[in-house]
Amino acid sequence: MKKLLAVFASSIFIIASATTQVLDKEQMKNTAWVGIGAPLGGDAMVYGFTDTFQTRFDRGKFTVEAMLNWSFLANYDNEYNVDNFQFGTSNNNPLSLKYGNWGVNSVSSVAKAIDKDYNNHANVTNTLQDSYYVNFLYHITKNVAFGVGTKLNWQVGPAPKYGSWLWEHDAHVRQGGFSTSYDDRSGVFAQTSSESVGKYRYYVHANGNRPGTADVVGFVPFANKYAKRALGVRFVADNEMLEIGAALPNGFNTDDPVLNSGIKFVPVKWLSLAAAFEGLLDDGTNFYTGATIGFDKFLLDLYLAVDSLFTSTNNDQAYGTGAAITFAIPNTKITLRPEVGANFFEDDNFTTALYSGIMFSMDLTQQIGLNIWSSIAFGSKDKRWDDYKATDDWDGGHVFDIRPEVTFEYTKSTSFAAYIDIEHRKAFDGTSRKCWSTGLFWTYIF
Repeated sequence: MKKLLAVFASSIFIIASATTQVLDKEQMKNTAWVGIGAPLGGDAMVYGFTDTFQTRFDRGKFTVEAMLNWSFLANYDNEYNVDNFQFGTSNNNPLSLKYGNWGVNSVSSVAKAIDKDYNNHANVTNTLQDSYYVNFLYHITKNVAFGVGTKLNWQVGPAPKYGSWLWEHDAHVRQGGFSTSYDDRSGVFAQTSSESVGKYRYYVHANGNRPGTADVVGFVPFANKYAKRALGVRFVADNEMLEIGAALPNGFNTDDPVLNSGIKFVPVKWLSLAAAFEGLLDDGTNFYTGATIGFDKFLLDLYLAVDSLFTSTNNDQAYGTGAAITFAIPNTKITLRPEVGANFFEDDNFTTALYSGIMFSMDLTQQIGLNIWSSIAFGSKDKRWDDYKATDDWDGGHVFDIRPEVTFEYTKSTSFAAYIDIEHRKAFDGTSRKCWSTGLFWTYIF
């Protein structure tokens, strides 16, 4: 299982290096990006420049992890004219600009989005990344660790990885069309500045989650990260055969306490089982379970999420399930990962939302690799639209995306990646939007 994971990870090293995932070993890494694109119809624009510095230090029983994201991004008005370039720490990024977030400081652009029945800047809030993270871990014993931080990312089991950070191939589930107000950066609903416990619930009928509030709607949060912005403790047995953890998420309070927990069990080398609860003690608890079956050149991931598990209202519960296969083609340097997913709602008025994607990875030489990610998603439809002439031809909308990327490992410390991302979205009301972006990554490991 680990052998195929290693091959797959090495074949897409640039994609991983361009994310702000927490580092898995001691190092310092810097990733710079520059690019252009055309967000949601319009002339090509200069997006600007971003620079992400990450570091991890292991000293005795302590681990310190940190990241800082700087940007020099163009700010466009509603007529697509450059007003100014803004420099500073930022949670914006090229992907948020692609979806129309260039006017974040313009009241008129925000008002323009709110005035519509659907948000013309669909999923902009879901494309925001961390402007920083800081984690402190104390390894009490060899197997027990205590952690507190803004991005612990303690995860059990496979999933479409809701909350994958921006340039990973599986981030398209989150970024490309399925819409929810759930904010994975903090581990709770809504913005981190206004966090409160009791907002784990997935309200289908409000706050941008129901069909008609965004272009393509239907994604259910997967709660396999039981510690994100949190205080937590976990036990990991030798050989990672067993992991048990729990965390108090940011926003915990004594009047309405909640708890996140997770467990992973590896009974044999080829099988891994996992389960997690998010928001325990709250009636909006999210539940996750997953399994990985794997051999040297084959991995099968299966997962199921149930949202708002204990709610008394019978129409705000949602379900998500899916599977992915990762395999290497014999006698080639090609790795493939097709995946599918479906989302269901307890309310019979909402139809099933579907997702499918595939990752192709090939080593052209020892230094050069080709990666192509493509996916398509079909959103949920509100059957009640059929009752009115003005809306009887509406459907759930769909989104198609393709992203080829060429990577070049110049040295063991320096790598480059050039990509182009093309997307077509057709909203539930028949409105089509096309956008593209292209850019260059430069990653240096100190």
